[in-house]
Amino acid sequence: MGAHARSSEARYISSPPEPSQASGPATLIPQRERVAFLTGLAKAFAHIEGIVTVFTDAQGYVVLNVIPLGVPGRVVTVGCRYCRDGAWWLYDVRTGEAIGPANASKAAAHQIRTRIEKATAA
Repeated sequence: MGAHARSSEARYISSPPEPSQASGPATLIPQRERVAFLTGLAKAFAHIEGIVTVFTDAQGYVVLNVIPLGVPGRVVTVGCRYCRDGAWWLYDVRTGEAIGPANASKAAAHQIRTRIEKATAA
């Protein structure tokens, strides 16, 4: 039937490998899982009025800034790191304090929002 023959076998293409070199500042730190978890956290904030999220880079790592509108200086910069117990955790980049497991984005969003509200009230 030729090169375009139909087949019942499904073909799956694996994701491309992490780049080993890039033009500009090189980042050799794996980012896929980190970005996936931080994207989940950003989605958890999408329905909350008065808070926006912005991705940025901190020392070669992707982080998420959680910014309350109208409250200057109350940004929470959230990072994601792989711990020895084999799990990814969200943490406050400025304080180093753990926020929670990276796969519990709604609970983490609630905790971050509570931190922002407490800091605003103080």
